[in-house]
Amino acid sequence: MTWLIKVIMFVCIVPTVILMYMLGFSRNPGRKKMILGVRDNPKFHEGEGGKKFDAIVDSARKGGLIITAAVVIMSIIMMFMPVNGTTLLTWILLVFALFLVVVPYGKGNTELKNLKKELGITKSGVTYTDITNTNVVHALKLPWIFLPNALALIGTVAAVLIDLGVIGLDVASEKYALTLMSISFLFVGVIMVPIAILMDNTRNMVISRDSNINANYSRAKKKTWADLFIAMSWANALCLIAYDIVLVFTSSETAVLAGTVLYSAVIMAIVIIGVITQQQVERRYDRDTELELQDDDDNWILGLFYYNPNDTRLNVEKRLGYGGTVNVAHPAGKVIMIISAVIIIGSIVFLIYMGATGQFDESVMINKP
Repeated sequence: MTWLIKVIMFVCIVPTVILMYMLGFSRNPGRKKMILGVRDNPKFHEGEGGKKFDAIVDSARKGGLIITAAVVIMSIIMMFMPVNGTTLLTWILLVFALFLVVVPYGKGNTELKNLKKELGITKSGVTYTDITNTNVVHALKLPWIFLPNALALIGTVAAVLIDLGVIGLDVASEKYALTLMSISFLFVGVIMVPIAILMDNTRNMVISRDSNINANYSRAKKKTWADLFIAMSWANALCLIAYDIVLVFTSSETAVLAGTVLYSAVIMAIVIIGVITQQQVERRYDRDTELELQDDDDNWILGLFYYNPNDTRLNVEKRLGYGGTVNVAHPAGKVIMIISAVIIIGSIVFLIYMGATGQFDESVMINKP
């Protein structure tokens, strides 16, 4: 059983940190529209400005690479360590360590903004709106994301009825384990629905004076997001049903953990395919270089958090990673960010408390075969 715990953590952590590094630190920054969350500018590649630009980007890439390598190496070492309370806590803290990759990214973002001021690159441009395509382009087909969640709901209801004895089956697993597992997966599926709808309703992007190009670009980007959420919803629902069947006939923790490894690998594969598809869309649609877009770099704190009181949108496309993020200046965005911060900080404090009081060791001993 213990080796499966290690495999699950390794499968979740290592591909994620490598993907974060690849998305945040481009090997060819001169060919990207955004570098470390800052819009590219011709002055970044000229004379002394070009040398400083290269130094900033190289420093950020090296910092990101060091953190990525450290997380990967630590994960490999942990694979050979026995599973006890201390190592289990270390594995969990490694999950939070993934976010350290954004530290050199944010530092580089700040340095590039300062370089812009030094080179005299000031705010300019206008915000373009494509009237022809306003609120028209969508890609998410709601039935395709509601259907897997309906299946997950049926599986959850069946699990509850089985645990309550309404459906007469002799369950091999512990009392209410079936219900708790099903509700967990159902919750994940339900959360994905509003996020998918929110992303599909992102304001259409303008990259050209040609309305058809804008429409096709927005549709392609939104289809990538829609396909991601639909695929994840189906994987989530099918895994819920599979777990229900497994827990009815066996109480084997090895079977449950093996299923978790497979589920984690499938979700990771879906995300990787989505990222690759998004990059292909970006390469297929070049932005009109004569279209002078508004410089909104200063609205992106560290290139990660969007804060613009003059923007009525709740969600915008990320500059780091995949999908969207909230406008922290929006009332709902403030609430979302506060709740997220409380959950993350609270989780870290709770885990450290569990480790310091030895409760992880007790948990491992109880579940040890």
